[in-house]
Amino acid sequence: MRTSRLPALALALSLGRLAGAAAPPDPASLERALTSPEAAVAKRAGEDLVALARERERALARQESWSHEDILALLALELVDPERFAGDESFRRRVLPLLPRMLDPEAPAGLRDALLLELNQVRGFDFAASDEVERAWGAIPRRAAERRAGASGLRFDADTAGRLTASVYSLPSFFFDLKTADSFLSAVHSASPDRTLIVLTDSTVLAGLKARSKELNLRLLDTYGRAYSPWPRDPFSLVHTRDGALRVLVRPNLQPGREEDANLGPELARSLPEDLDRAWGKVTWATAPVPFHNGQVLLTPDAAWITLHALEPRILAILKLDRVPVASFATVAGIDRYLIAADQAAGELARLYGRPVRFVHPLPRQGDLATRVELMRRIGGGAGYDLDSIVTLLPGGKALVADVAAGRSLLAKLPSSDWDSLRRGYGLEPSGEALSSALTAAQGAPEMDALGDFLDLVAGELAKAGMKVRRLPILAVPVALLADRSGLSHERFLLTWNNAVVEVRKGQARAEGFSYLLPAGDQAAREAFAAFGAHLDLFPPLVRSIVLNGGYRCASNHLRGKNTD
Repeated sequence: MRTSRLPALALALSLGRLAGAAAPPDPASLERALTSPEAAVAKRAGEDLVALARERERALARQESWSHEDILALLALELVDPERFAGDESFRRRVLPLLPRMLDPEAPAGLRDALLLELNQVRGFDFAASDEVERAWGAIPRRAAERRAGASGLRFDADTAGRLTASVYSLPSFFFDLKTADSFLSAVHSASPDRTLIVLTDSTVLAGLKARSKELNLRLLDTYGRAYSPWPRDPFSLVHTRDGALRVLVRPNLQPGREEDANLGPELARSLPEDLDRAWGKVTWATAPVPFHNGQVLLTPDAAWITLHALEPRILAILKLDRVPVASFATVAGIDRYLIAADQAAGELARLYGRPVRFVHPLPRQGDLATRVELMRRIGGGAGYDLDSIVTLLPGGKALVADVAAGRSLLAKLPSSDWDSLRRGYGLEPSGEALSSALTAAQGAPEMDALGDFLDLVAGELAKAGMKVRRLPILAVPVALLADRSGLSHERFLLTWNNAVVEVRKGQARAEGFSYLLPAGDQAAREAFAAFGAHLDLFPPLVRSIVLNGGYRCASNHLRGKNTD
C-alpha cells in the first residue's frame, strides 16, 4: 500500500519553500475559484493554475537544481488542496484534467521525473490518471489505454521449450538497493549475454544502473515509484497473437496486498522502448476471461499441469462461497460437489491455455468414503504453496519434485561453513547449536509433515503418468529466526531449488534460479538437474524476495523464441 505524502505537501505549500519564486497564492481562494459553479470562473482558475505551475517550473529550471521541499511545494500547488484531492472525488475530477498541461514543455526531464515520483505516491492518483499525465509529460512513449486488446486466439509458450530471448524483472528501490540489483543482473547477463533484460524500477536503482545498461543489455523502465511488487511472474503472462505479436495477458484475480500489480502488465506495454515495441509487433495487453496464477501452472507443449489449489478462486466463485468448504470433504456429496466445480474451472483454463489441463496429483473420484477423505487430506497438505516452488518439469518427460525428507537429510550433514553462510546470507539471529536446533525443529513441524506427504503424492502421480522423477531438498526457515523481522507477518519462508526457469539452447536443456546461500543445497540441485541432462545456473539471490516467499520464477517473466541455433 502506498504511503501518502499529503501532510508534507500541505506543509510545503504553507511554507512556500520555492527558492527564487513569489509567495504561493492563498490556497483557499484558488480552491474556491476552481470549484466555482460558474464555468467561466472555474475555467479561468484552471488556466491560471496551469500558468503558475509552469512559471514555477521555469524558475526551478533556471536554478538548475531543486530540493525535495521545492518539489513538494510545486506539487502541492498543482494539487491545490492535497488533502481534499485525496479524499474528495468530485474535487479530484476538477484537478486531474489540468495535470497533463501543468508541465512546462521545456522543463528538464529530471524535474519531471521528480514530480512524477511524488505524484505517484498520492492517494487518488491512480494508474488511469498516471497514464494520461505521464504520456502528456513525455515520460512514456504511449498510453496503456491505447494498447488494450482482446483475450482470444492467444498462444502460450511451454515452460520446457524455446530459448529465453528477453526477461522482465521488477526491482523496486523500496525492496532492493543498487548493489543487490547490479550483482543479480550482472550474473544473469553473464549466463545469457545475448538476452535483453527489461528492468522495471525507480529512483536510485534506475539512476545507478544507467551506466551499466549497455554493458548488461538492460532496458530500464521507470515506474516513478508506483507500488509494484518484485514478482512480475504472477500478475501477467507474455503470450502471442495469431500473427505472432506479443500480448501481455493480465490476470483478473488480484492478490490481497498486491492490488497495484494488476497494472504491471499495462505498465510494461506503455513503457517499452519504441525499438522493442516495433520488434515485438506493437505490444498490446488484455485481461484474461478467467482467473489464473502463473505460479500455479507448469506448461508443457501438450498439457497445463496444475494442482487442485490452483483452481480455488474459480471453484469458490462457481460454488458462491468465500472459503474452501473443508468440513464438507467428510462426505461423498461434499467431495463430489467440489470436484464438479473443479472440472468446470479446469475446462476454462484448458481453453485459456490452449491445451488440456492435467493434475500433478490424483483426485478422489473413486473408492470408499474413507479412501477419498484421506486423499483430500493429503492434497490439502499442498495448500498455500505455489506449484513452481515445489515441482520443476524438464524436456523429455522429466520432473524434479521437492522432498521434505531430503531437506532434513541435507541439514543433518551440513558443515559448519554452510551454517555460517546461511546465517550471514539471511541475517539469522542465532548461531551455532541454537541455529542448528531451531532450523532442524522447523523441518519437523506438522505443516512440513503435511507438505512432505503431499509431495510424495505428487512424485508418485507424475511417475504413474510416465515421467522420470527425481527429488530435490526443500527447507523451511522460521521468520522468527531473522534478526530483522520488521514488516513481516508470515511464519516461514522456503529454500526451494525447484523455483527455477527452464529453456532449451541448441537442443540442450538449461535452467536458472537463485542460489540459496547454502552451498551443499546448491550443489545437490546442480547434480539433480545434471542427472536429467540440464545445466543449472544459480544467481546471487534477491534475499528480500526469498524471505517474502518469492523464488526466481516469481521474480522474473520471460519471452521465449524458437530454437533456431
